[in-house]
Amino acid sequence: MGLIATWISGLIGVGLGIGNYLVPVIFASIVVFLVTGAGNIINDIVDVDSDRVNHPGRPLVQGTITMSQARAESVILFAAALILAALFISLYAFIMVIIAEALLVSYEYTLKKRGFVGNVSISIMVGLIFIFGGIAVNSTYKMLILFVMASLANLSREVIKDIEDMKGDTDRVTLPRRYGVRIASAVAVASVLVAVGMSVLPYYLSIFSVYYLGAVAVADALFLLSAYKIGYPHTSQNLSKFAMIVGLISFTIGGLY
Repeated sequence: MGLIATWISGLIGVGLGIGNYLVPVIFASIVVFLVTGAGNIINDIVDVDSDRVNHPGRPLVQGTITMSQARAESVILFAAALILAALFISLYAFIMVIIAEALLVSYEYTLKKRGFVGNVSISIMVGLIFIFGGIAVNSTYKMLILFVMASLANLSREVIKDIEDMKGDTDRVTLPRRYGVRIASAVAVASVLVAVGMSVLPYYLSIFSVYYLGAVAVADALFLLSAYKIGYPHTSQNLSKFAMIVGLISFTIGGLY
């Protein structure tokens, strides 16, 4: 989804003029792919003990790749992302990649176990993809609202997932485990409501045309339904995921028309 969001943010920034920015947008997509790949490797390193039970087929568990090799691969991917961002996009892209990589490493090694702080950090990283795509086409101001909306929508979904996984999250101090399901549900619903409320701003700020409103109304309805179904976490988070996909489609329509 990160690769798609990168292209969509490019469309939002310059519309059909994205053809003039193909090189930086393509390399921005590659950078997102590399950083995501490095993050997945780090996740496998951190979770290797639990994966012996939950995912015994993974390379680190089977021994086909050693821990030192995995660490080296993650460093290579991170370094490649930085080099490509600096050479083919811009200095600002380079700085953004540094921030994203620092957040990702912090999340995997420390923030993930801290529950809500981890939810916030991963949600910020989701939103930063729009900023990064905007940097690739020299149009970041349009992305600020989308950054906040995407971060809030993802935050809600992360909290709902923690509610769903509450019984199994014995090693994480998640929001529902620390403050209870009621407080966690309130935070998830509040995040959705703020994101939905902000969804009209791109139209009123002349970032998107009226066509966007029709498409985003569908996403908003799904988000509101996910909030209504908060008592059924699995259903709620699936609705939220689907709503985010529809939201990306609405952003695309807004960028094109």
